[in-house]
Amino acid sequence: MTFIKSIIAFMTAVVSLISGFLGIDTKPDDNIDKTFRVKSYVICDRVQNPSSLCSEDFDIITDVILFGAATFDTKGNVTVDRDTLSTAIKNIKAAAGDRDIEYTLNFLGPGSKSNSSDWYEQMESLGNEHNKAFLNPKLQKNIIKVLEEFELDGVHFDYEYPTTNIAWFGYNNFLVSLGSKLGDDYTLNVAASDWCLQYSDLAVELVDCFELMMYDVYDEEGKHATFDTVATRSQWIKDSNIPLEKITFGLPFYARPTDGDAYWYDYAGYADKLDENGFYTDTSIGKTFWFNTPDVIAQKTDFAIKEGYGGVMIWHYTCDLPSTNADSLLGAIGRTIEANK
Repeated sequence: MTFIKSIIAFMTAVVSLISGFLGIDTKPDDNIDKTFRVKSYVICDRVQNPSSLCSEDFDIITDVILFGAATFDTKGNVTVDRDTLSTAIKNIKAAAGDRDIEYTLNFLGPGSKSNSSDWYEQMESLGNEHNKAFLNPKLQKNIIKVLEEFELDGVHFDYEYPTTNIAWFGYNNFLVSLGSKLGDDYTLNVAASDWCLQYSDLAVELVDCFELMMYDVYDEEGKHATFDTVATRSQWIKDSNIPLEKITFGLPFYARPTDGDAYWYDYAGYADKLDENGFYTDTSIGKTFWFNTPDVIAQKTDFAIKEGYGGVMIWHYTCDLPSTNADSLLGAIGRTIEANK
């Protein structure tokens, strides 16, 4: 193998040398590839009314992650809020029309059983509960039944923080087993955090997309998910075993207060209240919020395109204004993609 690699490297160098002499550019095109995805979480109970959706949004969105309507427990049982899910799918498909949109269903697993205030102890307990579910062969069969019933394109997991070796072992084995069963019929997708990426090589091979949650992080001023912060952290991704084309770069359509407290403010509700620097101060609670404005979202989208990511991911759809509004974050994504074509 080493000898073959050496021959390939030598031939590549020769081709580059000849191409350079003849003035032929062999470098890949920096512009966006047609496979660049815009994947949006959609909380199902927020789109029960068709008026909550904008048809033009689906000129930009390529994938919908249906969230909040399906769970699984430690015994491998799956619970689906069928009425809420059915209505959400019907309304989204009506808005999307004949556009080619991929639909995946997110399944949330069992919660932590720990009463500890220590976050790592809570996550260890959560990992133990998930492993009980992953070991039950019923879980995979039940998930596939739901995908068949609702004619969906794939499955999605938001198991964000396996923090122990045991948790990672169980999760990776589950992903490999489920991915093998899904085959080419359905996609397998997972949410991921930049500092928590212990996926096995085989799991990476079988998972179709990693939705990178590049938010809930702050700079020294307390600003939430600034471009500089996430661009710096993205180096960790490059050092992982996950190809960038399998990763979507997460974009927050919400803000957190500068003290990191547990508040999440939708952009749509405050877009017309922000100062020139993207700040909003809620005097009723005495907290200041910094929002990702259209300029910031455009900068991040441009970064994702030029760095070679497979797309961007939005949390979440109804936090934004319609893309037809000049201040829409989704609109900023669409304009940036067009500018890179």
